[in-house]
Amino acid sequence: MAIENLTMKVDTNISLDSVILSEENKRKINDFLAETNSRDKLIKYGLQPMNRLLFYGDSGCGKTYLSKALSNFLGFEMLYIDIANAISAGSVAENISEVFKYANEKGNCIIFLDECDSIAWNRDTDKNSDGGTIRRATNSLFQQMDQMNPHNIIIAATNMLYRLDAAFERRFNQKLEFRRPNESLDKIIEKFLFTDKGFSIAHDLDAVTKGVVEKKMCTSYYEIQGVVERAMKNAVMNDTLIISETYIYKKLVEVMGIKVLFKTDKPNEQETFTSPRFRGTTT
Repeated sequence: MAIENLTMKVDTNISLDSVILSEENKRKINDFLAETNSRDKLIKYGLQPMNRLLFYGDSGCGKTYLSKALSNFLGFEMLYIDIANAISAGSVAENISEVFKYANEKGNCIIFLDECDSIAWNRDTDKNSDGGTIRRATNSLFQQMDQMNPHNIIIAATNMLYRLDAAFERRFNQKLEFRRPNESLDKIIEKFLFTDKGFSIAHDLDAVTKGVVEKKMCTSYYEIQGVVERAMKNAVMNDTLIISETYIYKKLVEVMGIKVLFKTDKPNEQETFTSPRFRGTTT
């Protein structure tokens, strides 16, 4: 079967500098890249370079995004295994074997296994499931990982670390946890803004309202990125590259589900934005 039928095409034209990482994760990625850059030297002395990464944590916080950026930075082909499709077709073990076979022959590939808990789950957490097909897939995955070409990289991602088979988790030599944003919203927004295209922010929102939104922030990097991209598109459609900070924060409020009163240009008038995620009122 052609490799195109076993994997999903992904856009890997993403700069590593655009990925927002905690200081701990920056150190881990730097260590990983250092070993990757010296892999031939390490292999010469019988040392296995780091090439098995496990990304876990909150959804929308950069696991897939970082994987794509690493593919772009290293110039590796990214093979995104379509697990859901393989499971529905009942051929997940065979698909995994074929993907690894292709990668081992080619070299310089990143095998990306998203939602890895769907096949590498701990049987003790779901005793009532008929996991024969999945267990065969898990065993195949273990075997393929153990025999993987050292010039390839496997990245597995999950939102549910607790579900993973302990034997699967042990096979990774670097683990990164991804959490929801806790940085300044201004810094995160600036990170996703296409400043190289001339976009800029008009700081037209009062500090009190900004503080309320930041205090109640319960969104992900992915959602913030989507809001910033929407703001840039809105600006272009209005023949400008200047984005209203108020516009961005209004959209963030909608995403986060907070009810906040925004001041308008007209005295004694207020606009209310609300969403069902949050039922309280903050002024």
